Amino acid sequence: MFLLATVCFVLRFTGSSLAAFEVSVLQQRVLAVRGRPVVLGCSYAPSLGSSLEFLVVTWQKAEDNLVLHSFYHGQDQLDKQNARYRNRTSMFRPLLGAGNASLRLDRVGPQDSGRYLCSVDSLLGNGKAEVQLEYAGETTSCPRTADSQVQPGRAFYTEPKLNIQVHPSNISLQYQSEGYPAPQVQWIDSVGRNLTAREELSGPGEDGLLSLRTSVTLKDPGPGVNLSFTLRNAALGQVLERPVCLSLAPCDPVNGTRVTIPVICVLCLLCLVLAAILCVQRKRIGRQRG
Repeated sequence: MFLLATVCFVLRFTGSSLAAFEVSVLQQRVLAVRGRPVVLGCSYAPSLGSSLEFLVVTWQKAEDNLVLHSFYHGQDQLDKQNARYRNRTSMFRPLLGAGNASLRLDRVGPQDSGRYLCSVDSLLGNGKAEVQLEYAGETTSCPRTADSQVQPGRAFYTEPKLNIQVHPSNISLQYQSEGYPAPQVQWIDSVGRNLTAREELSGPGEDGLLSLRTSVTLKDPGPGVNLSFTLRNAALGQVLERPVCLSLAPCDPVNGTRVTIPVICVLCLLCLVLAAILCVQRKRIGRQRG
C-alpha cells in the first residue's frame, strides 16, 4: 500500500512539472536589416542539474517546416539543416543549459521574412513558441557593430527623387525611391483630396531593395498648384512627406521642392540675349582690329 501511494505521488508530481513547462520568445516580432545578423530569442524552463544530453532544440520556418538548426545528443545536428541556412545559424552553447534556446541568423535577406518556431524538449516537458521575422532593406550607412540592433530613425527608403515634365496641357510629377518592404504611397492636393497616381514597384534586386516609381499628371494646373507626397512604411514606422509647390508666386514649402516654371523660362531667355550681345561685340572688335 505504501509503495502504491509513493508511485501515485511521483506521478502527480511529474504531471504538475510537465504542466509548468513553458517555451517563450523574448519578442514576438523581430526586425532584421539587410546583410546583418539577427537574434531570434527563445527561452524555456531549465531542468536543474540535467545534462544537455537530454535536451532537444529545433528551429523551423513555420510556413514550410524547413529546419534552420537542430540540437540534440549534446551537440548541433547540422546535417538536418536546410541548405538555405547553411553556415548562417548558431546557438549560444554556454547558455543552453540555463534555458536560453535563442538562435542567431547571419546575412539576413528578404527570403528570410516569415514566422519561425522554436521547439524545446527536455526532462521537464516540451513546448514551442513562434516569432515573426520582418526584413528591412536599410539604405543608410550609419556606424554600427556586427551585433547591434536596429536603431530608431534609420531610413528604410532612400530620399525620394523628384522629376518634373512640363507639357502644353499638363504637368507630370514623378518620385523615385528604393527600400524594403513595399510602402504605402499617397498624393494629396491642397484641400486634402487623394489624387489618382500611377505606382510601379519592381524587385527586389541583388541588393535586396525594391524600386518604387510613382507619378501624378495634373491637367490644366493653372497659375499655381500645391501638393503633398507621402511614403509610409507602416510596418517599420517610417514616414517620408515631401510638399511640392508649382507656382509663379513666392513659395517656401518645408523640406519640399520649389519649382517656378515661368521664371525658369525668363532666365533662359535672358541667357540667350546676353550670349547674342557678347557675340555681336566680339565680331565688332574683330572687324576693328582687322
